Amino acid sequence: MVHAFPFSAGLPLAVGLLVCCTGVQAQSDPAAPSTYPRRAVKIVVPYSPGTSADAIARRAAEQLSQRLGQNTYVENRPGASGTIGTGYAASAAPDGHTLMVGPTTLVITPAFRPTSYDPVKSFVPVGQIAESAQVVITGASTPAGNFKELVALLKARPDDASYASPGIASTAHLYTTVLQNMVGVKMRHIPASGLNTAIMDVVQGSVTMMIAPIEAARPLVASGKLKAIAQTGGTRSPLMADVPTLEELGYSGYRLAVWVGLYAPAGTPEPVVARLNRELKAIFDAPAMRTALADTGFNVVLGSPEDLGRLTRSEFDRWKQVIKAEGISPE
Repeated sequence: MVHAFPFSAGLPLAVGLLVCCTGVQAQSDPAAPSTYPRRAVKIVVPYSPGTSADAIARRAAEQLSQRLGQNTYVENRPGASGTIGTGYAASAAPDGHTLMVGPTTLVITPAFRPTSYDPVKSFVPVGQIAESAQVVITGASTPAGNFKELVALLKARPDDASYASPGIASTAHLYTTVLQNMVGVKMRHIPASGLNTAIMDVVQGSVTMMIAPIEAARPLVASGKLKAIAQTGGTRSPLMADVPTLEELGYSGYRLAVWVGLYAPAGTPEPVVARLNRELKAIFDAPAMRTALADTGFNVVLGSPEDLGRLTRSEFDRWKQVIKAEGISPE
């Protein structure tokens, strides 16, 4: 049976109150795109000023301030291989006012040792920003002019074969571990106290080779103190256009690059994430921004939050498997 309710004079007032209340609720809802952001936006960088992640975050913050209409600034929280700042960002209020720039180490460190956060569960991916290939370098005095000759040298002198890195479970360490297994050589790992020290060990000839950031190695290659043997990315970096990739040299599947993405704490509303993703694409797709990042060795790589989510999960799984298979553990 259908019941007909008589019109009441009080009904318009009730409807008006309902609409009014709904409007107030929408205005205070942080998920509503029209109300975000309501205050300054902070981008946490878990590393010191001057790092690649820091430089990219500052470029993003400058443009987001204009596009969001609220001050957007970078807050560096370095320490403990990035875990201090990352843990801080993971525990922030999930309202879009605290974000984090996360490089590849976001997934490597938790794969290596316990952390207060899970790189997949503790964050909502906003979008990837860029990636940078690395370069295989060796000293100027090393009797190898290309990668094939370097591999032959490593196999001929197994007792002397070694590689440098900034530390255990660094990208240089893990990328070389994958490479040596692929080419069938074994080298001693010589971890240094930092990137510059590791590179200088190669320059001085105390270590045979290293996989290093292109931008860090480029000046020493240009001065003749280092040889650039191969690149690790899917395509050649324009900063070293004459250096082939490992895939070009026949090592199919070896495509490793350092990547940088923007994240928000888990629970951040989807409309806020979608807004930030749109702004991120608009900022970094600009030709001037692409050129600026290319000059530092980074290629702009943009996509959806889902794309970055898949990358985060797959990279976390990959490095957990490598670290377990190789028995890599904190000293």
